[in-house]
Amino acid sequence: MQKLTSIYKEISTARIQYSQLNWILYTTGIDQGVEPALQKVLTIFKDKRNFDLICALKESNLNELDKRRVEIAFKDFRSFHLSPELNQVNDAIISKSTELSKVLNTHRNQINGKEVNGTYISEVLASSDDEALRKKAYYSRASVNKKLVDAGFLELIKLRKEYATLSGENDYVSLCLKESELSTELFNSWDEVTRKDLPNRLKIQREFGKKFLQREEVKPWDIRYLESKIAPVQNASVDIVNFLQPLTKLYSYFDFDLNKTNITFDVFPRQNKSEWGYQFTIIPGKDSRILANVDNKYQNYFVLLHEAGHAVHYNSIDSDDHILNDGISGIISEGIANLFGHMANQEIFFKDFFKENFAEAQNQFALLNQWSKMNLLSAVEPILFDHALYRQNLSSLDDINHLKTKMALELNGIENYGHEPNWAYLIHHTTHPIYLHNYFMGDITCEMLKKIFCEQHSVNDINDKPREFGAFLLNDVIRVSGRHPFEQLFEKISGRKFSLDLLID
Repeated sequence: MQKLTSIYKEISTARIQYSQLNWILYTTGIDQGVEPALQKVLTIFKDKRNFDLICALKESNLNELDKRRVEIAFKDFRSFHLSPELNQVNDAIISKSTELSKVLNTHRNQINGKEVNGTYISEVLASSDDEALRKKAYYSRASVNKKLVDAGFLELIKLRKEYATLSGENDYVSLCLKESELSTELFNSWDEVTRKDLPNRLKIQREFGKKFLQREEVKPWDIRYLESKIAPVQNASVDIVNFLQPLTKLYSYFDFDLNKTNITFDVFPRQNKSEWGYQFTIIPGKDSRILANVDNKYQNYFVLLHEAGHAVHYNSIDSDDHILNDGISGIISEGIANLFGHMANQEIFFKDFFKENFAEAQNQFALLNQWSKMNLLSAVEPILFDHALYRQNLSSLDDINHLKTKMALELNGIENYGHEPNWAYLIHHTTHPIYLHNYFMGDITCEMLKKIFCEQHSVNDINDKPREFGAFLLNDVIRVSGRHPFEQLFEKISGRKFSLDLLID
């Protein structure tokens, strides 16, 4: 076990350099050697002596925690020792993913011939009264579809399919779920449940559309605008330059001190910077960095709170237990981040921003939370679309567009009105495949955590005892999040298996 620990210390050192170079790439668009740095990490995984040690440890008599460490290590190393061909395909996947990531990071959409960034598009979709402009903004995101396919996206899909076949799995989706320690059966009913729920969601949309848009039809470019009409306070101007003060105050309620957490923030848009939000764990427990793209609208606090949630999570784990840290589920990670992100819609956070119109803000956010809860299953379609990319025969951009259009209509009732659908702008399809479920399942998990805590402490809301809830998160979730696969941890805390039925309940 000491030898295995030393191997993971070596991996950790190599990963630090890789993460630092990734940070530079995503914040500036400049590649200073991301792929060579990653190859240094992979060289350790490819070393047969390391894998032989792990295989020997699997057969030895170990305590439960060390068994878990070896289980994680075997999962991490196994794929590199199935065949030389598999390693070659994996190297090709990494190279193509890095290439496509650069395309996404540097691409900028255009509206009426003018180059615009993602922050501007979001602002138009949320606040512009000009429906024609909102429509242009919505479909402008599709402009990267062709660029991504021309750069080799279909080749990337083919490589990932080949990788799954060489790994002995049914398909790439099954392979990714297995590597995430999730059972494929989890998703068996999602399509059926989402289709069954669609009439109810469309009915709700018509009701809200009639009330806030004065028409029942809610088009895809109306969704964010409708949400802004439900809660106009989202678009209120705020002092975003001093964002750290309200973030620090919110986390202090739960006994997490951002002032004692080494977090670097890069939050304003600029040329060649990735337009998404990320948290980079450079050194677990010691160094986190947050990339975001925000303006002075209140709604941007969701992103800042979410990414800070990742930083708090990964800065609260044992920095020396490199192996268990590799066993942390993305569902737990995204769930905790979303839990804090959604605090932007909770009184505990927004009360300091809307003191003069507090009652009105309270009513608006309550209605917005109701709307969001009733539309949660809308998140299933992009998840299943990501799965379908690897379970369908796709040979052209038209094939992908047709698949996306078909699924969006059947699962979410979204028509594209003759336009090319939006899909490639989501970075997950390129760099984080079969990952979108983590956000959705994380939300359901955190609803479970809140329910369990409230039952244990005889309160109606976690904000009634925020310090105690923070301790519950730290001790019962964060510090043990690598010790159990997600489904085991979920059942251990809740006493029941994860299911979409929890959402319906």
